Amino acid sequence: MFFDRPERGQQAMLVSVRFADSRSDHNLEEFEELVRSAGAEPKLSFKLFRQKRDPKCGIGSGKVSELREEAAIHGIDLILFDCDLSPSQQRSLEMALKCRVLTRTELILTLFEDRAQTREGKLQVELAILKHAQTHVVGGWHHLDRQRGGINMRGAGETQASIDKGLIHRKIVSVERQLVKVQQHRNRFRQKRKKNDITTVALAGYTNAGKSTLFNALTEASAYADDRLFATLDPTTRRLKDSHLGNVVLADTVGFIRDLPLSLVAAFKATLEEVVEADLILHVIDCSARAIDQNMKDVTLTLNEIGAAHVPVINVFNKVDRFHGEVPCGLDGVWVSALEKTGLEHLIDAITKHFHSGLESYELCLAPSEGKLRSWLHSIGAVEKESYTEDGNAMLTVSLSESSLSKVQATEGVQVEALPSAH
Repeated sequence: MFFDRPERGQQAMLVSVRFADSRSDHNLEEFEELVRSAGAEPKLSFKLFRQKRDPKCGIGSGKVSELREEAAIHGIDLILFDCDLSPSQQRSLEMALKCRVLTRTELILTLFEDRAQTREGKLQVELAILKHAQTHVVGGWHHLDRQRGGINMRGAGETQASIDKGLIHRKIVSVERQLVKVQQHRNRFRQKRKKNDITTVALAGYTNAGKSTLFNALTEASAYADDRLFATLDPTTRRLKDSHLGNVVLADTVGFIRDLPLSLVAAFKATLEEVVEADLILHVIDCSARAIDQNMKDVTLTLNEIGAAHVPVINVFNKVDRFHGEVPCGLDGVWVSALEKTGLEHLIDAITKHFHSGLESYELCLAPSEGKLRSWLHSIGAVEKESYTEDGNAMLTVSLSESSLSKVQATEGVQVEALPSAH
């Protein structure tokens, strides 16, 4: 939806701008990684601080002149700003700098567009791009700046920008309708899991923390994983292996990043609901990252923003194979290497302990005709001990949650006796 703009190149200049009201500090290391992941080559980088935004260009005219000179000297054809710019500011910068200007939001959108594989992922990215483009249709189609309209061709008529916004709006409505159908399909699966008492554990964390690698290690799946930002966007669910909890589903979700654009949060609402509706969140943390504390805070902030603050969390410090030095103090969690598959047994134990802490022990007497109920109790990992009487009744010692107990008690003829809990 961008029309009269300079061609995008590969030789990039990075400009990190912070204002008095900025929520985060400069992080050129992460910004450079984002740029490389998008296929550009960072040549120069600058850190700028201003008390407030310049109405015309966001930054002062003197700094604009300096950046233009540096771009000309080093053959820069792409300038990336690590801050938000209004459409008019972005347009003014491109005219002054004589090269393509992209914001951090547009850079992330480019990455997402490249990485999405499934229909749901592609629809979510398309929605985010359209919502962003809806506010960036200024400055295009100058040869059609005003359409003659109405009877006898009188009046200025409708601007081309208004026409473009209308087209984008209609496309947004169409994509949202398609996403609703996908979301309804996902909700049906989620409701089916709840009905069958299947526990859901969601992986969440900063991008490139190793979530997909851990997902593959815990489920023996083959989900795509790579050592780069936003390697995978598409949500995946698989059964957790080697668990003593019965049917536990592990959900891999999109990675978070600081100052995640609101348009992306809205577009990925259906995916992020896997986190919100989960019974437990595994917060996967790259313990070798320099900004580990800030990354943890950013993920916690995002979880709160999407409404997942109520879900219990276990911190999983991943990539211990890269960690050199003493373990940071005050960090409570499980330490693993998903790549080398070390520490996974401790993580399984932590998950099992978490869910068993809310269970109570009961003794059940099931008639031979209750084979379906007995099978279900085994499938959810509730059976601790089993024996049979002379008349063929099954005597089971089980650990049940309140919802599972309600299902057992709803079965006519089943005798239930509470026992002192061993957990």
